[in-house]
Amino acid sequence: MKNQISDRVRLLCRTALLCAVLCVCAVITFPIGAVPVTLGLFGVYLCGMLLPPRRALAAVLCYLALGCVGMPVFSSMQSGIGVLFSVTGGFLWSYPVMAWLASVGVRVTGGIHRRPLRAVLRMLFCLLGLLCCYTLGCAWFMISTGSSVRSALTVCVVPFVLMDVVKILLAVGIGENFQRKF
Repeated sequence: MKNQISDRVRLLCRTALLCAVLCVCAVITFPIGAVPVTLGLFGVYLCGMLLPPRRALAAVLCYLALGCVGMPVFSSMQSGIGVLFSVTGGFLWSYPVMAWLASVGVRVTGGIHRRPLRAVLRMLFCLLGLLCCYTLGCAWFMISTGSSVRSALTVCVVPFVLMDVVKILLAVGIGENFQRKF
């Protein structure tokens, strides 16, 4: 009984810690246009790499809730529910799905003993999450601005693909090294 309680407390602490890491990562912003570069996706992927699916989802939902109630945790230290309905709000809506997919990828590939294959498969789950992010983000950007698909892709996807793949590589690498120790 005591072990079960300490395991639950440990998992709750890990969830809170990764929510805090996401909060810090998301405010690190490099404005390059209508959609800024942030480390938020990296934080989302870390949640997925280091937490079970429901906990990864909880950590990201907690992050979104903190931002909605006024904590300055969104990019450029923004806050409030209005950020979810701003031009870039669609990207934030995808965060829970991305974390969940990354975490499911870790669980599905957990039995694979060949590290390179396991890492590649986990990256594929993360890329599926990134596709979701781009789809929701671009769709909302198009609705908010009245722009075309081509324009949305040019503004919201093309400048970010390489950086987002690097974030995935880093998160998967860190997840591979810390998962057993964390």
